[in-house]
Amino acid sequence: MRYLLAFVLFFTISSTVFATDYRGDCAIVFKGSSTLHDFKGKASCQPFTASEVDGVVDMSKLSVAVAGMDTGNSRRDKKMREMFDEKKFPMITGSAGLVALNDIRASIKKGTDSATKVGFKLKIREIVKPVTATVTNFEETDTRITAVLAFTLSLAEYQLKPPLVLGVIGVGDKVSVTATVVLNAK
Repeated sequence: MRYLLAFVLFFTISSTVFATDYRGDCAIVFKGSSTLHDFKGKASCQPFTASEVDGVVDMSKLSVAVAGMDTGNSRRDKKMREMFDEKKFPMITGSAGLVALNDIRASIKKGTDSATKVGFKLKIREIVKPVTATVTNFEETDTRITAVLAFTLSLAEYQLKPPLVLGVIGVGDKVSVTATVVLNAK
């Protein structure tokens, strides 16, 4: 009888845990300014895996290849890659750790005016800084989760020296970043 009770209890408890594994991807758009004109570029993160257990997703590591960042101008891209020291530091990484989807869902259901925020750590070269992103366009189906994360970063905080063109045209310190993250159930 004791074993039967333990067996029933095990399956009752384990049936309340909902787990889903995802293949993840993201598309990134970044915008900056210079003394000549504003510019924008695009990048994508390396494919990654994430697991959701009871409304919490493990987003431990996202990586973006510096070589994959593209502004549509080969000279500007070359200088950008030099600024990031691509040969020594080929990847930019982000880690949000455990993200509570239940909190995001609750915030959306409430329809509050304040946007949902997600914190993560962003590593550029050897410098890691905390970043807070605003979450918008959160959509969820049985097999897919999408969300747009937006944040602004300072090149100076990462000790990045924006390149000068012709010794006069300089890039501004602030860069706005928008990442569309897509999780597809495996």
